[in-house]
Amino acid sequence: MTDEYERQKATRQQAAREWRPGEPLPAVAYTEEEDVLWETVTAKLGSLHEEVACESYRRAAEAVVLPRQRVPQLAEVSSVLTGLTGFHLRPAEGTVPAQRFLGTFADSGFYATQYLRRPESPYHSPEPDVLHELIGHAVMLGDPVFADLYRRFGEAARRVSAPAALRDLVQVFWFAMETGVVYEGGRPRVCGAALLSSVAEMESLDKVELRTFDTADIVAQDFDDTECMPVLFAAESVDHLVAEVRRFLTRL
Repeated sequence: MTDEYERQKATRQQAAREWRPGEPLPAVAYTEEEDVLWETVTAKLGSLHEEVACESYRRAAEAVVLPRQRVPQLAEVSSVLTGLTGFHLRPAEGTVPAQRFLGTFADSGFYATQYLRRPESPYHSPEPDVLHELIGHAVMLGDPVFADLYRRFGEAARRVSAPAALRDLVQVFWFAMETGVVYEGGRPRVCGAALLSSVAEMESLDKVELRTFDTADIVAQDFDDTECMPVLFAAESVDHLVAEVRRFLTRL
């Protein structure tokens, strides 16, 4: 199984590596087993989203409708996003260098991998896979407010040059857009893509240390993105998170 997984992953990575802007997005022939994995995980995630996803995500998910019984192609999701907020997807070989990954947002682009997480670890992936990209990021990119925030991150990434400033930018992106939490109705709700695409993260939300969303504290907080997060930062609301991030980006 491991050898087959690595072979399929390498094939999809090569297709992403060979892709050039302006070409059609690579189509992937997902296996029946991968479709079953997608269906199993999305069913579990969908149930959790009803409980702990923020209202902005649930509303966006009604516009960016992802199939439940098969892995969707990047091209079909990309066309929906373009119609909603102007964003488009680009194939990624794997983790993209931070400045290029973030900077692409300024052009309304988002790099997305096309391989699926390992079948032995369906409920949490230590690397970005197509489940994370589409269920986490793509749905949020269908929300105009969050799409605008992604673009602002991209503009900031384009103008920073100092390594320390880029590190701070990555930190705030991680704790706002990947592992962001907001309060709604007096309860914490997730809005970050890494949380929204991880059963393990959402199921352990009540065990996490939630700190006040403050960008000065965020840039000082270490994190390990291969493990479930022990510390998260929760904003008073989506509006509060957006306002705090915009202030940070303006000062950067």
